Amino acid sequence: MLQDFLEKHQIKPQKIAVGVSGGADSLYAVLKANEELSPLGFELIALTVDHGLRPSSKKEADFVCALMKAHNIEHHTLVWQGQKPTSGVEEAARLARYDLLENWCAAHDVRYLMTAHHLLDQAETFFMRLERGSGLDGLCGMRQITPFKRIFVLRPFLKERPEKFRAYLKEKNISWVEDESNEDERLLRVKIRKFLPLFEQKTGISLEQIGQTMTRLLSSRMYFEEKVRRLIKNNFKCFKQKVFCCSFAFLVESDDEIAFRLICFLLKNIAETAYPPEADKVLELIRKLKKETFKSATLGHCRIIKQKGFVWFLPEIKEKTAYSKELWKDYVQAHPNDKKINFPAFVKRFLIQK
Repeated sequence: MLQDFLEKHQIKPQKIAVGVSGGADSLYAVLKANEELSPLGFELIALTVDHGLRPSSKKEADFVCALMKAHNIEHHTLVWQGQKPTSGVEEAARLARYDLLENWCAAHDVRYLMTAHHLLDQAETFFMRLERGSGLDGLCGMRQITPFKRIFVLRPFLKERPEKFRAYLKEKNISWVEDESNEDERLLRVKIRKFLPLFEQKTGISLEQIGQTMTRLLSSRMYFEEKVRRLIKNNFKCFKQKVFCCSFAFLVESDDEIAFRLICFLLKNIAETAYPPEADKVLELIRKLKKETFKSATLGHCRIIKQKGFVWFLPEIKEKTAYSKELWKDYVQAHPNDKKINFPAFVKRFLIQK
């Protein structure tokens, strides 16, 4: 099955990292991947993040390390350093985990990171985002392959139920770690997970049907994403992959839904973040941006500035770079097509940065 998944996405034998927490899901993922892919020439590397949030976290990381050693799988523990937040801990830990994993992969020339997300995770995601009032983008859930900064995240198990994972481990007499937070009913995720079996029983709506609906929603989202890419290609100028510019008239005339998707795409890619800013903040920016009186704004670590009939999107710079004619001359020599463009001073200061 994993071979079919990788062939579908044209991924040839190479190093693939697997995020392994010690829970049943991730242990199944790494052991199954090692069993199926190692004979094909893939090299599996298990990565465990020790968040340091529980006294038992180091012990659990050591347990994973010993198990990987027993199966001849390379393993590394990544520790979340520094002060931990006192609120929003679960989300902060998730973001820190992905940053640690991505940084390690990028530093060791590993392009792909595999996770153990499954069908129940998809259904949980659907209901959690429904509770938040998410639209199309949120309700279509996780993709099987997603670019994340310098790597790609692979989720080959999204159509599988987790019961299969535990059965596999029991058959091989392999124990796993139970995450204490999975029993904490103060968390919406836990409430939904415990509710879903009853939901299936009472309504006859299966996890598979929810997953199929999310797949159809994803197709709609992909249509809009392709439309956005074409609009950006045809209506924006791009410099150094970080600075985008379009006419003010184009944005004013754009439908709000299209403008929303355009700006989310730009802010996410300029700031190199996993997600764009919150929808409400983007919509508020659009309301301001479409007014003749709009001058500038900041959002999602980006600057949005209107000048002489054009709107510029670029990274927010905390320390201003002094403008230098010599550095600008060097830039123009390296980018001769930009010579005749009337760049605003703040854009020039960004472009001459090394």
